[in-house]
Amino acid sequence: MRTALSNPDTPPLLFGPYAAPDISDGWLVDHVDGSIEVGGWTNAPIPWPRRKKTGKHSLILCGDLIRAVMMESSAAVQHHWGVSEGTVWKWRQALGVGRVTPGTRYRLQTETGVPPEAAARGREAAKSPEARARLSASKTGKPAHPNTKSALLRAAKSPKPAGWGRRANQWMQDAKRNDTD
Repeated sequence: MRTALSNPDTPPLLFGPYAAPDISDGWLVDHVDGSIEVGGWTNAPIPWPRRKKTGKHSLILCGDLIRAVMMESSAAVQHHWGVSEGTVWKWRQALGVGRVTPGTRYRLQTETGVPPEAAARGREAAKSPEARARLSASKTGKPAHPNTKSALLRAAKSPKPAGWGRRANQWMQDAKRNDTD
């Protein structure tokens, strides 16, 4: 596994190693643009083929780079392939990758310094009646954000799954009983 270089601030690659593609015929298939002629190599920590064109050269999105974009944190891809945050964002958009990848999740957990066991205890404590009451009290009397209102209206107007009406009636009856207790 290829990990961080000598600098402890270097974001590690968690799902490597990553190998550059074979370019024996001088062409590669880019995930976005199709067949691309290779114009050279980058001098990033992980050398990668770049497209042949005038102006600023860009990397060819193929092979293990696709796997890295889907799995690693944005910071790790930026550092090891020598690209910008915007480039990683565009690649994730093209690949249909969400904002949080397994590498991003790991990075967020380690940067907060909260051990997984403590985070699990905190999530459980947040579900307690006392915590829910405090949260409810903090929101009482404050207007909802306009986006929240419109999302709730869309949800109310959207088709409901089978059996939803029966369950909703039960919720309302239970709530009514709890209010009278």
